Amino acid sequence: SVNSRIEPVTDQEQFGEVERWSFPTTGKGDCEDYVLEKRRLLMSLGWPRQALLITIVMDQKGSGHAVLTVTTDRGDYL
Repeated sequence: SVNSRIEPVTDQEQFGEVERWSFPTTGKGDCEDYVLEKRRLLMSLGWPRQALLITIVMDQKGSGHAVLTVTTDRGDYL
């Protein structure tokens, strides 16, 4: 549901800055804004903070990309 509620835009487009980590209060954001919102939502549902890791990966184009890693007793999920 988070992915469908946030319009993807870069920080440069939205704030005139190369990078800004913030909650998507405007309904727009980039990868780290999605991650912050997903983490906040899962914590509100009772997931422990330490099980919700913000992970930076390289996408297929070689650019950095933030994803949420959820650590469980059945393995880690991205």
